[in-house]
Amino acid sequence: MEPSGSEFGERWTMSGFGDDGRPTILHCFADEGTESEVLSNFGDVIRVSINPSNTIESVPIAADAHLLPQGEEEKGWGFPIKESVTFDLGVFHPVCTRWAATTSIDGDPDEHENMIPSARSIAQDYCDHYIIENVPKAPLKDPTLLNGRIFGLPIEYERAFETSFHVPQPPRESSFLTTDGPSDTTETSSFFFSERSKEWWASVKGYDPRPYTKQHIAKNTIPAPYIQYLVRAWLRVFEEEKGISEGRVDYSDYDEQMETKRRVKDNSQLSDFTADVEEEEK
Repeated sequence: MEPSGSEFGERWTMSGFGDDGRPTILHCFADEGTESEVLSNFGDVIRVSINPSNTIESVPIAADAHLLPQGEEEKGWGFPIKESVTFDLGVFHPVCTRWAATTSIDGDPDEHENMIPSARSIAQDYCDHYIIENVPKAPLKDPTLLNGRIFGLPIEYERAFETSFHVPQPPRESSFLTTDGPSDTTETSSFFFSERSKEWWASVKGYDPRPYTKQHIAKNTIPAPYIQYLVRAWLRVFEEEKGISEGRVDYSDYDEQMETKRRVKDNSQLSDFTADVEEEEK
């Protein structure tokens, strides 16, 4: 599918996009768009970034999702999607350099712009719900913190997620699941990504290694389990708002109920057996 306006400043209408009834997802600040591999499983994805790679998982539009604050000089063009368009979900990765650990060690954080307000502005204008991802020190609102321990991965890779919907904070697991089994320490770090193959990093992050560089997968890609966990929380809200969950039966204790029925049945059969034995003894 080719967008009807993919050059800088052109406004795309989304004609024909999402007509199959699937949710529509806006993915911003994502040149490579690796996470679109996961997002495209749950909806049709439009990806807005300055230099987007062309992948089959999303429709790329070359534009800057960073908006200048009010009062500053205008760029001469706006966000490339018409104001009348609304996405079911927006996923944003504003640049994290300002709050990154490496910047605080060797660099001036004030030299790097805060793009989080731009992400919020676009999310509020174009999306019913949104996810904004960044490093834990970034000024996000009531973020959910996710890391590799939570999902049984051999890496830390902690990230923070601001969402417009409730996401339960998972418990922090005490150990990593490394290749050699549970461990109190990580198997490696993205700072030392060269020590492992691209395929190893792809297996940990949960993506196809072929379209991307090893450095990008290791250092810049959000692990697929994080995205899936967040999307499940969003889908619960999405289904409620669309009426999909109306009349749904609560099966949360279904397995327990079935186990109870099996035990009752087994005990009943045992009772019948013992009754037959007692009758024969008489």
